[in-house]
Amino acid sequence: MPVTRHLTILLTDIKGFTDKTSHKSRAAIQELLDEHRDIVLPVLEKGGGKLVKTIGDAFLMTFESPTDAVLAGIAVQEGLRQRNEGKAEADRIEVRIAINAGEVNLAEGDIFGEPVNITARIEGMAEAGEVTFTEAVYLAMNKNEVPSSEVGLWQLKGIPEKIRVYKVRRETPIGSGQMPPPKAPAREAGPKAVPALAEAPVPAAAGVPSGSSGPKLSRRALATAVDFFICGVLAGVFAGGDSTRANYRVSRKAKVSVSSSTVKAGGGLSIRGDDGTELRIDATGVHVKDRDGKVHVGSDGLSMREDEDENEDGVRVEHRGKSRKDKLFPFVWLLLNAATLAAWSQTPGKKLLGLRVVRAADGSALDGKTALLRSLFTLLSGAAAGLGYLWCLFEKDRRGWHDLLAGTKVVAQ
Repeated sequence: MPVTRHLTILLTDIKGFTDKTSHKSRAAIQELLDEHRDIVLPVLEKGGGKLVKTIGDAFLMTFESPTDAVLAGIAVQEGLRQRNEGKAEADRIEVRIAINAGEVNLAEGDIFGEPVNITARIEGMAEAGEVTFTEAVYLAMNKNEVPSSEVGLWQLKGIPEKIRVYKVRRETPIGSGQMPPPKAPAREAGPKAVPALAEAPVPAAAGVPSGSSGPKLSRRALATAVDFFICGVLAGVFAGGDSTRANYRVSRKAKVSVSSSTVKAGGGLSIRGDDGTELRIDATGVHVKDRDGKVHVGSDGLSMREDEDENEDGVRVEHRGKSRKDKLFPFVWLLLNAATLAAWSQTPGKKLLGLRVVRAADGSALDGKTALLRSLFTLLSGAAAGLGYLWCLFEKDRRGWHDLLAGTKVVAQ
């Protein structure tokens, strides 16, 4: 029989750890991890926590008491706030803390089971600086010691049922005995928070009130511009260039004299000049022929014998058409956006600007079908003179046509 216990699970990790350490030396990274451990771990252990394992910048802890776990998480956040005062953004240590309770399997000093998986999903969607916990913790803890507020129902990846999520109310002193004011039951149709992909944290999504306008439009516009630039470069590379102009010259010295006897009609209109120049207009187009060559203006466009003498005094005729780059651009845009949204819930531009695309209904990650549909609808938004993008100015959740049609929205990371 497997060995199981009902425990409270607490999981922490550093917000933006990859970005913070991408330009640091190994010694600087280790120094950051050591400081993080020295601040966080003693507080959690003092609060009754037992370290199960360290996963990079994350600690997996177990507690016997749900109340002790939440209070320990609060103490960690308060200690880090004091440590971060006056420090630049790049030097701050900000952590996400998620807590869940349930029956777990014990094996070789580790813990397994759905309660652990739910904790990991909640942690990936929690907001940095907050203590977020599930309904299982809320129902079991002492509510007089921990004022809390409901965030909403979250649909977690790989978990069939929606999970009701809460967070600590920092505006009420901890341990004051003040209970949060009564509030209306959460509506099943739409959570108050906008959670996102569990594997890729979206701290700003949690706790966003209903009707929030989301990230600034200037930030989103810049992200779209970055995507546009990247796709333009790729389309140019695949097209092998962007030359669409053909130059020709017709001598201004050429003269055509027409006598009335040379005008003919029939299947078309034919005019012949004394010097052999002929103009013919028929169902296939306009044909001009002189002693040196032939000019044809027909259904396929303008064609003319190119003048090899660059210095000849003449009239320049230019023919412009849609380049291969322009023709490839929509396909590159569609493929790049669909692939990156399916993989990260971010396009390259949104990844650079710290934005993420999630389902509007429950804040979950995009699947491949939704990613493809949204990418396709962005072409529609752009093709309508950009009106689909401008719609963000008028829609309360700042959603363009493509988001409304695909059922998505943009949130800050």
